[in-house]
Amino acid sequence: MIAIRTVLSPVDFSPATARQVDIAAGLCEKFKARLVLHHNLSAMALGAGVGWMWAADHPPASEEAVQRHLDQLAESRTEIETETRITQGPSSVAVLAVSEAVAADLIVLSTHNLPPEDHASVTELVLGSGERSVLALHDSTVDERSIRFDPTSDRRQVALVPTDLTRDSRAAVDFAFELSRTLPLDIHLLHLVGHRHSIIDAERELRALVPADCATYTSVHARPGDAVEGILQSAKDLSAVCLIMGEHTREPLRRWFSRDTSRAVLHRVPCPVWYVPRPRAA
Repeated sequence: MIAIRTVLSPVDFSPATARQVDIAAGLCEKFKARLVLHHNLSAMALGAGVGWMWAADHPPASEEAVQRHLDQLAESRTEIETETRITQGPSSVAVLAVSEAVAADLIVLSTHNLPPEDHASVTELVLGSGERSVLALHDSTVDERSIRFDPTSDRRQVALVPTDLTRDSRAAVDFAFELSRTLPLDIHLLHLVGHRHSIIDAERELRALVPADCATYTSVHARPGDAVEGILQSAKDLSAVCLIMGEHTREPLRRWFSRDTSRAVLHRVPCPVWYVPRPRAA
């Protein structure tokens, strides 16, 4: 069973913050987890390309003002345990340090969809550490659909789970099924067929990944095509509210971005992306 005990949500008080906190808080309520709201008073100059934590129209605020904003967010979430953290310094370092200090099982953050040629965003730098699950949201104008957690509703939502059918991608598949046992998610496994598989063989391998208790709400899809374009088109066709993806390489500094597939998907898919790290070797 998935153990989500602490959710870290780094916020920047941009228009994306309210939606980000709603989703993080909904997860906490579902998993009976605590929510840690974090803001970093970055010492870096504007325009340093650190993604969501800085923008030209978002000047630094005083620590007292930030604390008031964080307290207001926390006080609006009476149904869950909430605490706040304020840090200073480079944003990605701060997020990773806080995630370690609070033993976060999941980081929920917003990426403001910087163009690929820009400097690495905080989202990508956090992903690059490969230590924790990350639920990456886009601005509401980009996310056409989004995963929702309503304790009063059992309405099922579509989660798309791309897999290359290697051992490295199995963690994300297993995680998706575990998640579906707590959240009302229909799981759609997707494999983009290359030279190694026929469609029939790929469908058979995908079906072999499905636990018996999850079969009624799981579908498998095998189709030819480019990995990035295939994932994006499938997300659109299925009206997916979330992608669940894992790492595909052992190289420590490139583990999330093999052949840039995950990076390209992050910047172009119109729904949140839940990245799942490979379990550490014993």
